[in-house]
Amino acid sequence: MIGLVQSSLLLSGVGLAVLLTGASVILYGGLRARREAAATFAENARLSAMLASAPALAMIVHADGRVDCSERLADWFGLTTPPRYLNDLSVHGAGIAPEDFTALSADVAAAQKSGRAFARAIRALGSSRALMIRGSRAARDVRISGGVVVWVFDATDSEAEIVQLRAAVDEATTHYDELSGIIQAAPMPMWYRGPDLRLAMVNSHYVDAVEGISPQDVVQRGLELVEGSGVGGPLASAVMARDAKAIQT
Repeated sequence: MIGLVQSSLLLSGVGLAVLLTGASVILYGGLRARREAAATFAENARLSAMLASAPALAMIVHADGRVDCSERLADWFGLTTPPRYLNDLSVHGAGIAPEDFTALSADVAAAQKSGRAFARAIRALGSSRALMIRGSRAARDVRISGGVVVWVFDATDSEAEIVQLRAAVDEATTHYDELSGIIQAAPMPMWYRGPDLRLAMVNSHYVDAVEGISPQDVVQRGLELVEGSGVGGPLASAVMARDAKAIQT
């Protein structure tokens, strides 16, 4: 009788130990899964924050014309709500300009059929924002059959810089033309030297004086009007004039 009781107690102890061990394993696994889930959530939050502040936003165009577009990108397009279909990008005088939308639709269709990548600059109606679009067929890992991934870049600042540079070039060209006109109209030999103090422009009287063939020939050969004039020759005189900011006689 006593042996039977001892056996029962032993079996009960073993069963309890097994239960405690199983509970410990389950608890450990649960805590580990919780930590991994928290780490994954934090990583996703970090990536989402990076994407939210990125200079480019992505839009996915499905084979049936549906689009996945964020509210921020919809705002770039000049829309109050995210579009559901590609055609919603240009409706009722809002969104993308009609001619840009027509070209974009053709680009998307070509990418879906042939996989050809595309790039295009577009503008939203009623907005000064300049957008640069680059698109290509969705990669296999994206798992969107027949889909196209469109990246949209805000190129407003870059375009403003291009406009400023173009204006600066136009102004420099105007000044150059004015200088060229003055030199060519002079009744005496005149010339202009570049930053390296070599001849950059001469008029017809200068060409005649040095018996050159043409202004280009004189500049290319570096024919000076009076060789050896002054101490060190014409180049030395040019250096002195540049440093003194005055004409040397």
